Amino acid sequence: MLDGNIMSAQTYDFRIDAWKPDTLPMSRLADYLGKLAVLFGNKEHVHFMKVRKGSAIPEILVDEPAAPKVSARLKLANSADAPEDLVRASRDINRMLRDDNATGTLRLKGGAKIIDFPGKKTPLAEEAVVFEFGELDGVVIKVGGKDETVPVLLEGEDGVFYPCNTDRETARKLAPHIFGGAVRIAGRGKWRRTEDRIWELEKFDIKTFEPLDETPLIEVITAMRTIEGSGWNELDDPQAELKRIRGE
Repeated sequence: MLDGNIMSAQTYDFRIDAWKPDTLPMSRLADYLGKLAVLFGNKEHVHFMKVRKGSAIPEILVDEPAAPKVSARLKLANSADAPEDLVRASRDINRMLRDDNATGTLRLKGGAKIIDFPGKKTPLAEEAVVFEFGELDGVVIKVGGKDETVPVLLEGEDGVFYPCNTDRETARKLAPHIFGGAVRIAGRGKWRRTEDRIWELEKFDIKTFEPLDETPLIEVITAMRTIEGSGWNELDDPQAELKRIRGE
């Protein structure tokens, strides 16, 4: 760390204990590097340098401009505030290590450990399947198919995709919303708990949907203040109150 908030370029080591440079297949190395690229983010400033001797240790260089952002992002990996793409990348890396009968460690080169991947040591849970009625929010990015049951793909926040199905009539009504504003779908989902204790959606049968109101919050509050006797003009923080009402 330099003076002030300036951070120099940083190098990270990702150690895979079960592999050596001369035994790690190139295709498997590519799999790991793809997930590590998501883990680090800031892809234009993150570079694979080499695989060092000993256990297979991919060496990763982060350019100076992105070093503080990458450092802050990696520190979130095991926290409740971690973004969804970071959580998925970390989970995928750990699953790959488990499949390779390995464990892994990400650390600053010659320095502190950042993330521990238990891999083969991860306690596994029994798989379970639950069918549950509920709601999902997202953007329709695909509607298509020739059968009576029409596949629909919904994209939620942080790049999460929801595989769905619906009947032809509902699909016809959903089609104009493709790549448009967010919708809220309601129906019955099939959720599977994996060995990693993660609940994943296998499919969701859409029964009804409604477009979500994307009016900016300030416009909603301004409109409410014009309603006589509403009391919104007397609130010290109307935005906080509206978020409280929405359950945010």
